[in-house]
Amino acid sequence: MKPDLQLTRYHVQIVGAVGLLLVLGFSLLFSSFFIESQADLAERTRTRVSRVLDALVAYEKQHGLDALVSFVKAEPAWADPDPPFVSIRDPNGDIRLHTSADITPDVAWSTANLSIRSRGVGWGLSKRLVHVASAPLSQGELLVGLSEVKAAQAHDQAITGFALLLLAALALVFLAGLVLSNRSRARVDEMTSTLFDFVSGSTDRRVPMLGRSDRLSDLELAINGTLDYAQRLLWNLNYMSADIAHNLKKPLTRLRQRLEVVSKCEFSSPDLSRKIDEGIEEIDSLVVIFEALLNIGELQSGDRRSRFVDVDLPALLRHIAEVYEPIIADHGDELAVCITNQAVRPVSGDRELLMEMIVNFVENAIQYCPEGTVIQLELRQLRTGLEVIVSDNGPGVPPSEIEHLFERFYRLENSRGKSGHGLGIPFAVAIAELHGAYIEIVDNKPGLRVIINFPNDPFTRPQFGLRLRSGYGVTPK
Repeated sequence: MKPDLQLTRYHVQIVGAVGLLLVLGFSLLFSSFFIESQADLAERTRTRVSRVLDALVAYEKQHGLDALVSFVKAEPAWADPDPPFVSIRDPNGDIRLHTSADITPDVAWSTANLSIRSRGVGWGLSKRLVHVASAPLSQGELLVGLSEVKAAQAHDQAITGFALLLLAALALVFLAGLVLSNRSRARVDEMTSTLFDFVSGSTDRRVPMLGRSDRLSDLELAINGTLDYAQRLLWNLNYMSADIAHNLKKPLTRLRQRLEVVSKCEFSSPDLSRKIDEGIEEIDSLVVIFEALLNIGELQSGDRRSRFVDVDLPALLRHIAEVYEPIIADHGDELAVCITNQAVRPVSGDRELLMEMIVNFVENAIQYCPEGTVIQLELRQLRTGLEVIVSDNGPGVPPSEIEHLFERFYRLENSRGKSGHGLGIPFAVAIAELHGAYIEIVDNKPGLRVIINFPNDPFTRPQFGLRLRSGYGVTPK
């Protein structure tokens, strides 16, 4: 089946474009904020390190190295959550004091030798910069550093906040697209349902107009206008066909009755009597044609659908096979029956019409195939529906003429000497379409193959891969 997506391709494109703009906008905003805040924070950190360094150097000049070490050890300010750390080494390069548990003396003093005097410590989201500054003492060297612990936390919180805000914005855009798409889908589904109801015979059905001014409203208006025009044409055609048939049927019937009266008289000329009988036969043929046209018009109107019942197709086909098997045998042919053993869903329809439709193709095979032909009657259950197949291995029909079999009054050249009016297949097509089915005729190689398809949901949304109208097939079985 075709996937039924919640978002149409148009709305996916809109949501994608808006989402991309949001991502780019938030990225630019966050980058600008992050770069400015990082630069400002680094400058403040370096200023603080420089002040602490100057103060400690001045203290050492006044009180000496030992006093500085004691002062740093006793100073409660180093217990701050984000304190600077101090590292002191003597003139021999040995570490006298190092107050940081996270930054080793080697890392701290190696950073002091860098030109930018900053180094990244840690990895991932916990990565942070360490800024250091050093100065000589009267007896050794002093280093003061500061790790951006609070800055790293603020940075992580900013990233998390921006990510959540971006996700929320994208979710809102997606929901808005989903709501708009569902509205459009509902209106498109209403149009589709209206069109299929019209094809199925509900010619009064129209697309509801909601009073909106958009492209879908223009499409709804165009569809309703097209359906109005099609309905008028259909009415005119049906009324004209019915009027012609009714107006000609009565005079022909009266003419036949008069010819029958005349035929009972005694004539000295046998030719006159024979011609009268031929005239009666021609009139009977015309009456049959008018009856067929009236029946086709009645079927196309869809009025008989109100009398549908559940029909057991396997039982119907077995009944047809039972009736026609001796007839086919008398003609010198053979009937092969292949009906699925699976449980088959009933078909909603008129049993007599369905039997007439199938019998029409069985009788065609009997009439137009020579002796020794194998006629096969088959019922298959597929995932998409049911198929009734009537096939034979006779001479078949030239592929170039198969498509013309669906035309009214069309007859093959080699069949013009046999009885018929060229209305059997159009009548069968009208029965099929009344039941939401369609007929396909293909070359059986050899012979002809007629496939009557009954989709699972004939009067709703079309199934993927199924045709909607009867026609000829271009591929063999």
